[in-house]
Amino acid sequence: MSIIFLLLLFALAAAIYVLLDRREKRRAAAGEARLSALRLVFGSAAALLMLFAGGCSLLFLANQDGAYVTWQTVAALGLPPLAVGALVWWLAMRRKPG
Repeated sequence: MSIIFLLLLFALAAAIYVLLDRREKRRAAAGEARLSALRLVFGSAAALLMLFAGGCSLLFLANQDGAYVTWQTVAALGLPPLAVGALVWWLAMRRKPG
């Protein structure tokens, strides 16, 4: 069962990479600078991190019972990975002016 999950995770990462690469090819065809493949890999990893951190946080928020799972607990455990993912995404996808 875990091998299926890992294969699906890899397929999702590959799909995000292909979408980002397609966008960069369109930018290169328009004469604009394109990002390197390493930046696209980090961008797709950051997108996965944000997807799972945000999705799990929303699932926990939807099922909060008030005793152990409160919105403060979800914020303390779910927002740091989401913020790290957003920071990595921003650093990987930003372009230098010029």
